[in-house]
Amino acid sequence: MKAAILGFGNVAAATIEHFMLNEEIIRSKARKPIEFVRVATRTPARAQGRVPVGCHVSDDCWALVNDAQVDVVLELTGDVELARRLVLQALANRKHVITANKALLARHGEEILSKAEEVECSVMFEGAVAVSIPIIKTLRESAAANRISSITGILNGTSNYVLWQMSEHGVDFATAIADAQRKGYAEADPTLDISGEDAAHKLTLLASLGFGLPINFDAVDFKGIEAIDQLDIQLAKRLGYRIKLIAQARMASSGLCIGVQPTLVPMASMLGQVGDSMNGIALQGDLQGTAFLYGSGAGGRQTASAVLADLIELANRRDPAGTGGAFNMGFRRSHVANTNVRYSHDRLIAFYIRLGVDHNADMPARLSKVFADTDVSVNVLLQDVKQHDQTDLIAITHETTNSQLRVMLPKLQEAAGTRHSVVVYPVLGEVA
Repeated sequence: MKAAILGFGNVAAATIEHFMLNEEIIRSKARKPIEFVRVATRTPARAQGRVPVGCHVSDDCWALVNDAQVDVVLELTGDVELARRLVLQALANRKHVITANKALLARHGEEILSKAEEVECSVMFEGAVAVSIPIIKTLRESAAANRISSITGILNGTSNYVLWQMSEHGVDFATAIADAQRKGYAEADPTLDISGEDAAHKLTLLASLGFGLPINFDAVDFKGIEAIDQLDIQLAKRLGYRIKLIAQARMASSGLCIGVQPTLVPMASMLGQVGDSMNGIALQGDLQGTAFLYGSGAGGRQTASAVLADLIELANRRDPAGTGGAFNMGFRRSHVANTNVRYSHDRLIAFYIRLGVDHNADMPARLSKVFADTDVSVNVLLQDVKQHDQTDLIAITHETTNSQLRVMLPKLQEAAGTRHSVVVYPVLGEVA
């Protein structure tokens, strides 16, 4: 099986390097011999001397996807629009595609995977989500007979590292980001990670796999960690929680609730103990019950491992054309072509609320009346006295809906006064 790589950044370089280092192991596990024959990159000099003997290196990506001898294209560019056109051209030429590009599939997966099904080719992407965790194969194969009701996880290692440093070492956000950049966990521009968008891309793919439906990325609400205050991190710890950037997709009677946002997670839970730059994912299925998967979420070597695993799977298919195995997204896309996904933004969940107020004796009673009048019951109420005649009131509600919360928050703000802010985060139950 002849393979070619688009791009030669860290992941592509690690894929070639570890293919050559572990060639004997790979050969022993692959039904068909694997050979890298082409690399196309904007900077060919980077790849010279780092590819197998006989592998052609150039800057012509279109020649690569149109090369008749290539059987499988590894799209590892990190681009979106150019990658989309290249992948579609590769599929039009009936070449299989392996990619680690979650943004590409989150935004253009419907088009790409429909084309792949039409031409009976595979699009494989284990390296796109939580690279040390075989979550794609788990959803597509091991959990294939389950009705998945929820997928909940920490899907971005950079954000988890930053929040872990803020929680366990008391550093501020800027210091934690700088430390993550020094250690290679964060890019020079970390916006994609800390804004929640990267986790939203990954969640889109997992939700589509888990629920057997094409998910529209634009329907995924996401919020990042930039505005999290050290005060809330420490208050959460006092109450037995850690703040994590949680990605969750849950099927409810009202529709699919899907989003990414900072969330209080019980410290004793498995998700609450996912530290450093690690990822953790909890799946709930009607047959398997709860499964929890844990591992590294990023890194060149780790992503290369997932990419090479996809390559070996392709090489092991008995069909000479390499077809067979599970459907690309775990379901026949033509079977759900006309399915309209119902999205819901009104889930039932508890909330953490911190409200700054002037320090006076009747304020707790006034705020309690607001909770009562809006039919929101409080599970925990904590008063944190500060200097200058101000106080923080912290409440954790019982489960309520987003719509009830939206009615209550203006009333809380009115009771506290406009010069005080209201901070709100959802509180996760014992998922895992």
